[in-house]
Amino acid sequence: MSSDSSKRRSNGRILFLLAMLSCILAVVQGAATAPDGEPAWLQAAPDYLWNFPGDHGVHRDYKTEWWYFTGHLFPRGEPAAPAMAFQLTFFRIGLLPDGPPALNSDWATAGLVMAHASVTDPARDRHIFSEVLWREIPLLGGFGTAADSTLAWCRAPAGTDSLWSVTWDGDAFRLRARDRIGGLGYDLVCRPEKPLVFHGEGGFSPKSPDGQTGSLYFSYTRMSVTGSITRGDSAVDVSGTSWMDREIFTSTLARNQTGWDWLSLQLDDGRELMVYRLRGTSPADDFALGTLVGVDGRVETIPSDRWSLQPQQTWQSPDTGSKYPVQWRLQVPSADLDLELRATLPEQENVSARSGVHYWEGAVTAHPWNSSDEDSLDSKAVGRGFVELTGYGEGSRPPV
Repeated sequence: MSSDSSKRRSNGRILFLLAMLSCILAVVQGAATAPDGEPAWLQAAPDYLWNFPGDHGVHRDYKTEWWYFTGHLFPRGEPAAPAMAFQLTFFRIGLLPDGPPALNSDWATAGLVMAHASVTDPARDRHIFSEVLWREIPLLGGFGTAADSTLAWCRAPAGTDSLWSVTWDGDAFRLRARDRIGGLGYDLVCRPEKPLVFHGEGGFSPKSPDGQTGSLYFSYTRMSVTGSITRGDSAVDVSGTSWMDREIFTSTLARNQTGWDWLSLQLDDGRELMVYRLRGTSPADDFALGTLVGVDGRVETIPSDRWSLQPQQTWQSPDTGSKYPVQWRLQVPSADLDLELRATLPEQENVSARSGVHYWEGAVTAHPWNSSDEDSLDSKAVGRGFVELTGYGEGSRPPV
């Protein structure tokens, strides 16, 4: 090993240790200055006064928020090719409610920037996951206000000289992510085709039976998407549909809840459906809710007694040992829906080496439910969606 290489590795370790030390100091100072030992973050609550475009931007009074995009992409010129899928999520994780600690250091920060990106390519039997976790400082990453077109950005993973970003110009979102070493990359423009949707009453989405935990939650449930995606050594032009979720909160899981099952579905008949189920340590701790969006954009809340999502087959991860459902029966009788959901690939687990969390984030296709397995396998897809499964396996409870 050359001396220059040794120095680079040594410097890298020193920077990492400094970053971790600054993080610890920030948390300690926050705990010391907050009343009663609790951070003074706002809790998501009903009757929030929404204001756009401002609410596309950062909300520093809350501990956590994310900008979440998924979609299905078809390579141009390949009409028979199976759809590729993508995910990009930016997380803002607050450390201190009152700003950076009083440290004479460029590393001082009040929060973290975390971003997860993935691409699923069924034609190549591949699921690629990439991630970054940086301090929120001008050198590494940050978040925009209402006046900024850039909503969230950060440096790409080590070895890639570029930025990841989400921007909004009032008409469309632009998503950029690249990991040269991991072989992931895309540059996509997502343009809403339906009005913004609020989940729950007035955009407050409860996450427990007593309504004490929840999030501020809105979506664009159907967006057109165009752009390019990395496939092997080249960029391929693609087009398709996408979905955007925006959640803002301080606590979303109750103490006795272990994780969630979440589904977004875009049906070929022009409707969209979102359902989620918070899994508890006992049935009394479970909580579920859904939203149905009509062809005309009309929004209907679907309580838990009006829909069901029943796992049919599972897949066990060779990396974490976690066992996830990868096929489901979805029933919403009031919407005349009885569907079989199939993962486009079972292997769509995201394993984070930086946060220690692993979860299943995967593209699915929707088919009419048939009692005959043979008929079910041959049935034509009537929609596409994404499923997110957290809290499966040891040590995977989301830290939210």
